[in-house]
Amino acid sequence: MSTDDNVALRGSLWAMLLTALVGFMVAGAALGSIALFRSYDGVFARLMATDTRLAQQLYNDSVSRALEDALLQQENAETNAALAIESMTRAANFFSLYWAITNETAARIAEEAPLFSGIANETIARIAADTYLAAEISNLTSRVVSAEMYQAFSEATFALIISNITNLQRILANEIAARIAGDALLTEQGAIADAAIAYLTTTLENDIHERMVQDVLINEWIAALQAMGTGIESINGQTGHINNNVDIISTNALTTITAPSPGQLLFTNNAVLTVQGAVPNGADNLGLQPGAGMSIFPSGPHGVVVASLYSPIPPNSIVLSGYRGFNMDFDGQISSAWQMMTCNFFPTYNGGNCGWSAPDTGTYIVDVSATVTVCVSTPNGVFPTAVHINMALAKSTVDYAMAHASLTTEEEGGILEAADGSFVGDALIISGYCMDMGLSATTVAEGPGSPGCWQNCGYGVWAFFNGYIQGISVEPISMIYRVTKVA
Repeated sequence: MSTDDNVALRGSLWAMLLTALVGFMVAGAALGSIALFRSYDGVFARLMATDTRLAQQLYNDSVSRALEDALLQQENAETNAALAIESMTRAANFFSLYWAITNETAARIAEEAPLFSGIANETIARIAADTYLAAEISNLTSRVVSAEMYQAFSEATFALIISNITNLQRILANEIAARIAGDALLTEQGAIADAAIAYLTTTLENDIHERMVQDVLINEWIAALQAMGTGIESINGQTGHINNNVDIISTNALTTITAPSPGQLLFTNNAVLTVQGAVPNGADNLGLQPGAGMSIFPSGPHGVVVASLYSPIPPNSIVLSGYRGFNMDFDGQISSAWQMMTCNFFPTYNGGNCGWSAPDTGTYIVDVSATVTVCVSTPNGVFPTAVHINMALAKSTVDYAMAHASLTTEEEGGILEAADGSFVGDALIISGYCMDMGLSATTVAEGPGSPGCWQNCGYGVWAFFNGYIQGISVEPISMIYRVTKVA
């Protein structure tokens, strides 16, 4: 509101106030004019003068207001005209902007549609990628868990290996001693065999020489008989013809003829006086004296056999094959129990079907080889990235081995000796994967073996298995014993 409007408003308020006052005064004058007329003439005169002045002021104010109203109406008309023009201009500008905005909106919608489609596709692709990454993170998390489990397992295994060093050194020392003993035994047998071959070669040469001498003597006999013309008249001093019989008489002092049994004649030739420096005994006989570990005995009326005292007793070796037809499950702990191959899976030998047992008190080299099939049996879950399968041997009766199925270093009275082990590897992270594993060991067995005794007397060599695995089964196991007797 402008300053003129404020002035006009104040004037109107004053006029209204004065009008009310005048009305009040007129009413009061009407009521009290009779009583006060005479005493208030002067007052009335002043009031009338005041009224006249106020009326003039009211008129002046009315005229001023009429002029101001006319001016305001003119300004209002001009404003309305300007507003009409401004309204038309603004309407034109509005529609221009409206259509421009509409066109821009349509253009942007057309341009943003591919962007929205691309954003939607990108969102779908990123959601798929996030889903894949979430699965990968889960797998990686599982692998981290597996790695942590394997680290714990490795630390425990390392501790177990450290604790078994003394036992392994003892086993190694025993194995070295056994192999040295076996090598010495084989060397001794080789030397004995070489000596026997050399002796047989010499004997053969002597035999060839003796036969050559005998051939010369026979030729001499034939020549002498042919020179006699009338036949043989005497053999060994026997002369004359008795019942038309012919006596065969040696005329050579180096040859004697004896009859060891009816119907047989033995021609003994004494031409051989020495064999490699050996002189005849008092009876002009050459004796064959065998060396240490050798023996000599006749073979028929004209044969000699030279043999070693260490000749293997047939059968010298045996091969036993067995097959376990059901799975062997382990609990996945470092202290996993040792399980035997069990009986009833080998052919019967020495009265039992648990494998090989010693039929006597001899010394044997026993080679044990086993092939196991390891499979991932858990279809879901965490698969270990590292597992171990171990094999140990017991040299005792079956009953004692079953009752003391632990390593000698684990507890007092353990009978098992660690023989071989193998690390499966990372391949078992694949569900349904199977692999074969070979284990083998060789030991020397010597003790109180006895025929037909294997369960609670005598002794045998038995295989046991354990494994540090989880979610994995050891499926059918095949085993072969190759046993050779050496003494």
